[in-house]
Amino acid sequence: MPGLCSAWSAFADFHTWRFRCRAASAIAAAVRRVARLRAAPAHWLFSDARVSVAGSTLVVRLPFSWRRFPYALTVVGAAPRFVPGPFARVSATPNRVAVRNATLTVVFRRFTVRGAERAFERGDVDEAPVPQGDVLGTRARLRAVVRTRALLAIDGVVLRRLLPALRRVYWQTADRGDYAELVPESTGAAALSLVAAHGKARPNAFRDALEAIRALPRVRVRIGVPADPDSRYAARLLYAGWRDVGLGPELVTEPARALDGAFGRWYAPYPQAEAIPAELTLRDRIGSRTLLLRALQATQQEGPLRAFDDDLRASARFVPVAWVVDARLVSPRLQGWREDDLGDVAYSAVRSLASSPRP
Repeated sequence: MPGLCSAWSAFADFHTWRFRCRAASAIAAAVRRVARLRAAPAHWLFSDARVSVAGSTLVVRLPFSWRRFPYALTVVGAAPRFVPGPFARVSATPNRVAVRNATLTVVFRRFTVRGAERAFERGDVDEAPVPQGDVLGTRARLRAVVRTRALLAIDGVVLRRLLPALRRVYWQTADRGDYAELVPESTGAAALSLVAAHGKARPNAFRDALEAIRALPRVRVRIGVPADPDSRYAARLLYAGWRDVGLGPELVTEPARALDGAFGRWYAPYPQAEAIPAELTLRDRIGSRTLLLRALQATQQEGPLRAFDDDLRASARFVPVAWVVDARLVSPRLQGWREDDLGDVAYSAVRSLASSPRP
């Protein structure tokens, strides 16, 4: 919310941050709440932080130097729950939420993915998600405007409890090409690195991996997969490629015990290149903590993030597969509609050519 905090300053080499805020106590309560909730998506951001309030000053003490920490406070979980935002709630049920400001009413409705698409065809909604893997088909069928946006989010596989040689052949033989064409439907979405535009496939790497597989014992590798259909479809593409080259993956629906790895999607919680590496290391305990902390305190992050990424790639504990591409049907009568790197839309900037219906 613009104006919620008017100034901030860092002390002790970015270990301590002070913010002058209109609702310092409310913000502190929100941050402490997330820090207590271990299952909260943003828990790892604040779990080791010490938060205090002195009048209108919010003080956050961190266990390590973090130059870009103010971005962490932009996550939804840290939002003060009782401070007015750009919209006021009009009504709310599990399937329908209506909010309003002085010029616009926005109604959010719950559908299945196909149901949302049909509602868009009927003109019942102005925006709807495109089903995964159906961007080209939707464009051809509806002849509608499908807006796509590459997000700061990545699909990948965490590998644990495996010998380094086995992890490396899984890294080298992941079928990123077919995955990128069938899931995000963008050949440019294939990912070899956590740092955009960093990392190229080594010539003959795939052939060398095939040779290495012949020398490795046949080992069953249990990979956990979320239960939703989209995740299972995407994981099966990787599974098929690995089985074709002679590896032994087994997909197991999460939650499950004694897993060797996990397939998933990592969303950046805030719009910075460090966010996904920080999430992997501080939350999932994957990657070098020392190299990550160097990146978090660096003025220029490109070099330290590349060093972190190179080390992660050498360990093969995380197999990057593809960057996430979000696709939405958007009515041409919406002006100012724009999706940011996190997949969020600032509806306060949207204008409708027709008056919004009142709930």
